[in-house]
Amino acid sequence: MKKYFLIVGLVCSCCFQSTSQVVSSAVTDSLSLEHAMKTVNSLKDSAKVDMLNSIAARTPFILSHETRIAIQYKYATKALQEASRLNYKAGIARALLTLSATSFFPSMNMPGDTALKNGYFLKAFKIAQEINNHELLGCCYYTISGMPSYTKNNTDNIITYYNKAIDNFLKAKDTLFAAETTAELGYTYSTRGDYEHAFDYARKSLYLAKKSGTDFSLGWKQYNVQAALSELAGLYTTAGDHETAMNYILENERYGKENKSGWENFDRDIANLYCSMGRYDSALAIANRMDTFVPVGIFPGRSALLGEIYLNGTKEYNKAIKEFTRVRDTVVKHMPDTIYSTAQWLIKIGRAYDGKKEYNTALEYAGKGIVLLEEKNNRPEMMRGYQVLSTIYHHLGNNDRAYEYLLKYNTIKDSIQNKQFLLRIYNAKKDAEDEKKEAKVTLLDKDNKIKKQQLSQQAMLRNFLLVMLLVLLAGAIFIFRNLHLKRKNEQLQNGKQQAELKEHAARLEMQALRAQMNPHFIFNCLSSINSFILDNDTDTASDYLTRFSRLIRMVLTNSEKSLITLEEELKMLRLYMDMERLRFENAFDYTITYTNDVDVETLMVPPLLLQPFCENAIWHGLMHKEGKGHLTITIIKKEEYIHCIITDDGIGRSKAEELNSKSANKEKSMGLKITNERLSLFNNEEGVATAYEIEDILDSTGTVTGTKVNLKIRHKNLMEKIA
Repeated sequence: MKKYFLIVGLVCSCCFQSTSQVVSSAVTDSLSLEHAMKTVNSLKDSAKVDMLNSIAARTPFILSHETRIAIQYKYATKALQEASRLNYKAGIARALLTLSATSFFPSMNMPGDTALKNGYFLKAFKIAQEINNHELLGCCYYTISGMPSYTKNNTDNIITYYNKAIDNFLKAKDTLFAAETTAELGYTYSTRGDYEHAFDYARKSLYLAKKSGTDFSLGWKQYNVQAALSELAGLYTTAGDHETAMNYILENERYGKENKSGWENFDRDIANLYCSMGRYDSALAIANRMDTFVPVGIFPGRSALLGEIYLNGTKEYNKAIKEFTRVRDTVVKHMPDTIYSTAQWLIKIGRAYDGKKEYNTALEYAGKGIVLLEEKNNRPEMMRGYQVLSTIYHHLGNNDRAYEYLLKYNTIKDSIQNKQFLLRIYNAKKDAEDEKKEAKVTLLDKDNKIKKQQLSQQAMLRNFLLVMLLVLLAGAIFIFRNLHLKRKNEQLQNGKQQAELKEHAARLEMQALRAQMNPHFIFNCLSSINSFILDNDTDTASDYLTRFSRLIRMVLTNSEKSLITLEEELKMLRLYMDMERLRFENAFDYTITYTNDVDVETLMVPPLLLQPFCENAIWHGLMHKEGKGHLTITIIKKEEYIHCIITDDGIGRSKAEELNSKSANKEKSMGLKITNERLSLFNNEEGVATAYEIEDILDSTGTVTGTKVNLKIRHKNLMEKIA
């Protein structure tokens, strides 16, 4: 049964590289066969070839034998034609493999000689070797294992080709077909009575089936898993370990229900197990609730079971013959070329006729069966066949032939029974070793888990402490840094606030001083204008008033400025000096000089800073001198200071104090006081009594010839002012 599905399905459908053309069972495939047939014409090139091959490969799921063959031949032929046109070698090989595995019937107008089928196969095999396609090679080697022309019906050759097929499937990472082929290899060992190897390959098949994906179909994977479980149950039954066999049957049933596979052979497996245990009543109860065929038209499960019960249990030989004949006819019709030959059923029919005492008929059936079994070298069935022939010949009175077959029976029986005994020991040893290994692995696993957990806890604790230490350290650094920055910011803020307050206070104080200076200067100018008016000198008064208005405009313009350029300061000073010369009828001359390093356009000074000293020199020094006086203003630059030296050749300080009135003294003291405070604030000099130096000029005899005033001003550049 199992071989039949693989021959048709595996060979016809392997190596589908595109997931869109994946083959799957009728139960699980979302793309139905009918839909594929409708959509195939809309495809082109290699995709169309793959779909045609896919349709041909789906036919194993169609239960009507004639319909299946017709569809396989039709679509495989189309795939071959289309692939040949495209020179699509993989598609050609797949189509040829399908045709080589298809049964041909002259009544269906299809060529069907063996030579033609072999020719298809050889072409496919050659292409697979040329393109080194491991899936195709695996299918080819699998096909060879069922071709007597290659294997010579030698199981050693069959095993060799199976191994080559498995090797190629595994190289192609196709565990699905590797699992199926491994199961078939195990079954081959079982037919030889080599149960040790059969057991190993059955377990390997189960492992590969569970590991496989769903590249072919989910249903096919489930079939492989359950077929392996069923095979293991059969092997344990053969070994006489009925309990373990039942456990595998129940596991198979659970797997089928959990995966909704549709596998319905559990009753049959349990009934067969009951038959091997001699519990025919229980087996018959199960058989009576089974379908006639499972599935209908493919495998006569109920008939085979009933025949066994009637033959060995109830001794109803006519019923047994009827059921076994039905099985034989079904096999001949649907599976004539597979390893599931009619031989075993012929032997069983022979046994039934022997029970009816129809010995010649029994000999005829059993003789045909033993010939087929010897061709297949199925040793367990050969053993049973020899036993039946020995009994028949004995009943016929031919004891020589009966003894001959009895010897053959005993020879195989001793070999197989020894193998069965070894199988029991082998299984027990395997199970014990597996349990021991599993226990050891479990113990080591637990020990490793405990150690790993301990190490993990230690590492976790260490990491936790390290993290906490780092967090504390980072927190301490963060707090210290914040406190430090906060303190520094407070200091900077306080210093900035103090500087701003100090600067603001200085500006306010200087503004207040300027406010006092301007009225003082204006009062003097108005006094001069008044004197011109009293003297009835209207022209001079008008000229003076014009100059005065210009000066007042300049003073008012600069009065709100804390700093003006030295050039603007000198312009106001010249205008003032010209007014005083006009007022005193050119009683003195003046000169203003400065060195080249003094840039009057960029150096910044407070407004009306020089005027009070020039006014003091004119009013208290030059106006009391006999003859024309001279006033010199010299400006030099030393480092960060500007030195303004005001020199006059007047009467000197001592005589001026004698001549000046009290009011004059008051004006002088007020002007010098205001100027001194302004210079101190501007120069940012605290605790300094005076911001200027004043001294008498003496000649060689010690006589006072004038007065010199030296003002030291901390200059600022215009760019600094802008910044």
